[in-house]
Amino acid sequence: MRPAEGTHLLFLDDQGVLFYEPAQKLFHLNTTAAFIWCLLEEDKNSEEISAELQTTFAISAKTASNYLSETEELLQSLGVIQGFEDTSNSDAADNARTPLEPADYNDACFIEERYYHLLNTHLRVRFSDPAQIPRVDPILAHLHDNTLSEYSTTLDILADATGNIRLYRDRVPVFYCDDIIKLGPLAKSLAWQTAVDAYDFFIDIHAGVVGDGEHCLLLPAAPGSGKSTLTAALVHHGFEYFSDEIAMFQEENMEVCPAPLAICVKDTATEVLSRYYPQLPELCLHLRGDEKWARYMPPPPTSIPPTNSLRPVGAIIFPRYKPGETTLIEELPPAEAVESLMRECLIVDTHLDREKVSSLLKWIDRTPCYRLQVSDLEEAVDLLRALSRKITNSPKSN
Repeated sequence: MRPAEGTHLLFLDDQGVLFYEPAQKLFHLNTTAAFIWCLLEEDKNSEEISAELQTTFAISAKTASNYLSETEELLQSLGVIQGFEDTSNSDAADNARTPLEPADYNDACFIEERYYHLLNTHLRVRFSDPAQIPRVDPILAHLHDNTLSEYSTTLDILADATGNIRLYRDRVPVFYCDDIIKLGPLAKSLAWQTAVDAYDFFIDIHAGVVGDGEHCLLLPAAPGSGKSTLTAALVHHGFEYFSDEIAMFQEENMEVCPAPLAICVKDTATEVLSRYYPQLPELCLHLRGDEKWARYMPPPPTSIPPTNSLRPVGAIIFPRYKPGETTLIEELPPAEAVESLMRECLIVDTHLDREKVSSLLKWIDRTPCYRLQVSDLEEAVDLLRALSRKITNSPKSN
């Protein structure tokens, strides 16, 4: 075995993190795999590696052979061994879009237009049917900016005689849906994609983000973990609202900027959040692409920080909803935090190299990380409020 060209082994909290630059991927290696990788970098052959394993870990020749065989299969499957290279492209499209014909409409078909400001992007959205406006505008209403004299991008929503709806960005077709109940999520997604594409950032992580005026708390989690519900509850209790789904980092200092899109509340969470937001049940229901019903709740105006605000991350908290269990928070080793982050749709908007990955790992190593088990929402909020106060009052913070 020989390492594939462009692979780098880095360490975090005495754990190995393997960075494969051609495919822009990171892998967490356990102690044995990291040890074997170091020997591969030294051009050791199988017999030499087996002998080193026996001596270092005080194991039998048979056990060493098994470790080596299992690790070889693992590294080959990861595509980081010569002859087994991962040729996937990190820039490949995630999903195939419905093919659409170029726009053949004229401006006369649009009955109304609205203006919105998100990140650095000034959007003009044009509607071709009155029924489209209550489906889209309430989702973006808190981003209204009717003082705009110029706009950078136009998003057009065009319905045909059969009820099919097409969404265009600067006259280029992007999305299609066959029912107006699906329009809201697509319009939100298109506005978001447009703003992100025009914004200069280092990485983004699928996470809720709330601020306390000095720092922000990062809540990375997979869909269905209760992340948006927890974010909404924290905002009700006085935290700033940055986002319920994305944390966008600047490369220089790893600070996070606000991207305050409407909070996505799945229909199943409406009841629990209605005690904080009584207006929630009255909001329009939308059907998302994953066939889940959701409402989009504009954040309270007082919770939105200024557009150009940047906050350092005070802590990374991985929430998980566990009904019937005890609500508790516990510290998480940095290596486990990295592994968890890799599962939470970490997206990089620049070509990573060894230096940038090393900076990312050092940031995680110095940032407190926690696992939060949530059963009672109020108890979870109290735990995070206490954590926020602890971070603010810590000597390092001051």
